[in-house]
Order: sequence, then C-alpha cells, then structure tokens
Amino acid sequence: MLVLGLDTALQRCSVAIIRGDEVVGDESVGMERGHAERLAPMAASALKKAGVSIRDLDRVGVVVGPGGFTGVRVALSFARGLGVGTGIPILGITSLAALAAPFWGDGLVAPVIDARRDQVYAALYGKGGEIILPPFVSEPKEALKKLEEKVSGAKVRVIGSGAGLLGVAAAGWDVSAGGEEIDARIVARLAASAPAPDGPPAPLYLRPPDAKPGKPALFGGAAP
Repeated sequence: MLVLGLDTALQRCSVAIIRGDEVVGDESVGMERGHAERLAPMAASALKKAGVSIRDLDRVGVVVGPGGFTGVRVALSFARGLGVGTGIPILGITSLAALAAPFWGDGLVAPVIDARRDQVYAALYGKGGEIILPPFVSEPKEALKKLEEKVSGAKVRVIGSGAGLLGVAAAGWDVSAGGEEIDARIVARLAASAPAPDGPPAPLYLRPPDAKPGKPALFGGAAP
C-alpha cells in the first residue's frame, strides 16, 4: 500500500510517503507560519523522490488537529482537494495519536500539547493505541485530574510540549523527552492501518480560533 502522510498542525510542515514499511519520500521543515506556501512543493518533491504520481497513491493520511487553527486547515484542505480530484480515500489522524503512536508498545501514554492560553490538549492511550481518554482541552490542573481518574494508579508515560505543564507528581508517572513534533511517516503508517473511511475527515479544533473577527465598520452596509 502506497500512503501519503501530511501534517501542518503544529510547528512543522511535513510530508512522507510510505510503501509498506519502507519510507520512499520524506520532506519536513520546522516553521510556525507559511505552511500553505510550502506544503504543495514539499508534496511534489516527496512524490518525485518516491518516483510515483498522485494517482499511484492508495490512501492519504492527514493530521486533523487539535493544533493551530490555520495550520490544521492547510493540510486538511490540501488532502480534501486530492481526494476530490482523484477519489483517493482520505483518513484523518489526530495530532495526539500521531505523537503517542511511537510509544504505544510501552503501556499507557498521555500525549499533552501546549495549547497556549493556559490550556493543554491531551488524551490517554493504552497499549496498541486503545483510546482510553479521547482528545480534550482544559487547564493543566484539570487535565491532570482527568488523566488520574482514568489511570487508577498505573504507570503512565507523559510526552509532548505540554507535558511539563501538568506538574506531574503521581508515583510511577514518567515525563519523557521527545514526542513534541509530529512525524508524517507515523501519520502515513496510522492511515495505512486504519479502517476505510466513510467520508472526508473533519477538523478537530476542540476550541474556537485565537483570532477574533474584527468589528464591522461604523457605516458598514450603508451603501447600496
């Protein structure tokens, strides 16, 4: 199976193409803005490296959030466009699942992303990727409380950019380095193993965008 993985949800713009267990095309660059301008050229470069065309793809996996409002839309819109144009199945992968997947073999994993505004995005996964607590957003203290209620004293590996914000003091909890950046290769692998989708993926925002619409002009709508 030839699968394209896409991610622009956090601080990177990443593209990867896998064929089975082999990575045949891979492009990634750290960036906070400008994902829209970089994604298409990076996808084209990865396809060239792999020696394939868009129509050779069997699936596309794309990170649907949570993450930056604009960033999530960039990759998701690009993936949806590919799906409309080619009929290729598009599968949505959450940012938290993508971060946690490399650690699924170690037992309970809690990926935590710094969502800013004194909040975190978090989730809890069991061995093999079982969803114990689906993605949510809350203040760090509340997030820790929710996680503790589900953990019931078991050991937990806490990863991600927001791991240090929880103030984890529970015995057996391991705050690990890494897990802060999404790997498009992991996104592609998760998409390859997921059930066939019923339709196009939807964004997972969890909260309203940081940017607020501007106030209407004083005489807005007055002209015919």
